[in-house]
Amino acid sequence: KHFILRTVMEEQKNAEFSVKEEDNGKVEAVFSVYNMIDSDGDVVVKGAVKSGFPKSGLVPMVWSHDWKQPIGKGIIEDGDDKAVFKGEFFMDTEAGQEAYKLVKNMGDLQQWSFGYEVNDSEQGEFKDKDGNEKNVRYLKSLSVFEVSPVLVGANRETYTLAVKNAVLSEDGEVKH
Repeated sequence: KHFILRTVMEEQKNAEFSVKEEDNGKVEAVFSVYNMIDSDGDVVVKGAVKSGFPKSGLVPMVWSHDWKQPIGKGIIEDGDDKAVFKGEFFMDTEAGQEAYKLVKNMGDLQQWSFGYEVNDSEQGEFKDKDGNEKNVRYLKSLSVFEVSPVLVGANRETYTLAVKNAVLSEDGEVKH
């Protein structure tokens, strides 16, 4: 089977970030927006994104599609017009802590992406907001194998919803 890396991004000017000291490295991000054409000519249909790990339902989080070192894990929640990743960074690893710090510091200067396998799709016409019709691939069923914070992506409507602080002891270790 062939895997496709899907990159999604957003130029969200007013993204709100909430910070709570008691929430150990948690993150929430919109990583796919439904019924919108992306720069790859794909349109993700509501309900298409599902975990590629059906036994647990979890999805790994990796930095910029680098599968060599996972930085966290979470679940996918299917909203009315978007897919949201709700997870947490691995705060007991250097890679997880570094990724958490980068996402927190980058704010709306970084976007989100996901790696997936296409289970079902079809070609069709898509009418953009200017009324122009374009031939697109409608993605109807996807197995998501990872969600990634990235710099630039294909869809311009995703963003970080929240990134929350870990509680650290005086020697810099994560408190549980």
